[in-house]
Amino acid sequence: MSVSKAVNAGVYPGNYDAEEEKEINSENGENEKIEKQEKVEEKINYVTMDKSEVKIPILMYHSVSDDDPSNSLLVPINKFEEQIKWLAEEGFTPMLLEDVVQAFETGKVPEKPVSITFDDGYADNYTEAYRILKNYNMKATFFIITDNIDVDSYFMNSDMLKEMKDHGMGIENHTSIHIEFTAISREDKASIISDGAKALKDKAGVESKFLCYPVGRYDEETIEVAKELGIKAAVTTENGFATFSDGLHSLKRVRISPMDIEAFKSIFSDFIY
Repeated sequence: MSVSKAVNAGVYPGNYDAEEEKEINSENGENEKIEKQEKVEEKINYVTMDKSEVKIPILMYHSVSDDDPSNSLLVPINKFEEQIKWLAEEGFTPMLLEDVVQAFETGKVPEKPVSITFDDGYADNYTEAYRILKNYNMKATFFIITDNIDVDSYFMNSDMLKEMKDHGMGIENHTSIHIEFTAISREDKASIISDGAKALKDKAGVESKFLCYPVGRYDEETIEVAKELGIKAAVTTENGFATFSDGLHSLKRVRISPMDIEAFKSIFSDFIY
């Protein structure tokens, strides 16, 4: 029940039952989020161009951790914060996959676009990456292997995913079991995508429309199945900036390793619209 409906019904602030108060708080919270988003969008400088000219750096991370310096999939915490701090201070606009698709469809893109993604759903994505992203008002998309949710403490649980979703992060599908698509049948491809989407809906309240191919492996049949299941776009592990010509279901990304800040900056050295 909205506030106006409550007053019309003879119910006044401070006099709601628990369910009505919960609904009003939810409505107010949603309005606040919309207002904040509108204020952010007002500050963004957009350019419009032919769709074929749009290119977007989609950064690919896995883990943010100091555990194993020799593992190229683990970016040390201080290096990750240094990277995010630089992006924020330089005025880059963080884009979720929905924003990326819209940019490719309309040709309207921020002057300094960046899309930050994480694969697999490690717990440090919540304890470290999410914490740092929030500190700098940045956002990212997290692709989750859903069979690990609420099972293995090395990975994020459903409460973590819900909180991140509620704070503007993208929670998307990395399938249920993380097996290479090129090694399984068409039916199994459909099954692990559908199972992943269902788990995200059941455990995190997410309507997932984006996919990350396990180990980056995919083929034409995989793309066909993804489209049939309503997947709007999918990312690969192929290196490079994402472009319209790649196709929405085979978007390239830039792998981020434990590089120093100058190497990180060089990724964007000739890239500002």
